Amino acid sequence: MKKDLSWIDLGLISYEKAFNLQEKIHQKCVEADWTDTLLFQENDPIITLGRGSHEKNLLYTPKELAAMGIKLTSVSRGGDISYHGNGQLIVSPILHFERYIKGAHHYVRCLEQVVINLLGNYGLPGKRIKGLSGVWVNDPNTRDDCKISALGIAISHGVTLHGISINVNPNLKHFSTIIPCGIEDKGVTSMKACGLTPPPLTEVRDQFILAFDAMFGTQTSKQTIDKINEV
Repeated sequence: MKKDLSWIDLGLISYEKAFNLQEKIHQKCVEADWTDTLLFQENDPIITLGRGSHEKNLLYTPKELAAMGIKLTSVSRGGDISYHGNGQLIVSPILHFERYIKGAHHYVRCLEQVVINLLGNYGLPGKRIKGLSGVWVNDPNTRDDCKISALGIAISHGVTLHGISINVNPNLKHFSTIIPCGIEDKGVTSMKACGLTPPPLTEVRDQFILAFDAMFGTQTSKQTIDKINEV
């Protein structure tokens, strides 16, 4: 029997506001007052520093970043440093993950596989690289393996936070302000940079939901953020 799941699309929203909503949903899930949820969003440019971040991987000062219109913030997820911005879809599964998948490591690998399957629907072969998280593709411009999807999660009271980002058509120049995820010898790419006509983020969202349902055995239905305040 498929497990019920909700999805909410916040659209273009500030990272701070989106994370406040994510924490609210997380708490309600912990208290069993809300169904497990996939939260989708697009952010204005921001660099996030995970729990494992290193100062050397931030290549610009906060003042220089501000002049470029890029914010900087520390976050509770695992991993190093990441960039989020317009043209990138962020997915935050807020789940009692062991209802679906046993073990945090297996959960992460399954999230990666969801993105690999999604990219395959667009004719783009995604893959994993041993020892590195996220999803990678061979960029036709550089002929190198480049990251197209970054991943960083947190688990609190058995419920997940944060999640995965998919580069559809972000400003790739902004990634030069950091060493993404602290990986010095690998670049970053996007669906557009790989030669695809960038699909709308709403289309990528719908493809993610289909791939997620198939991987996790869920049945996902739309919900609105207004309902959160009614619980």
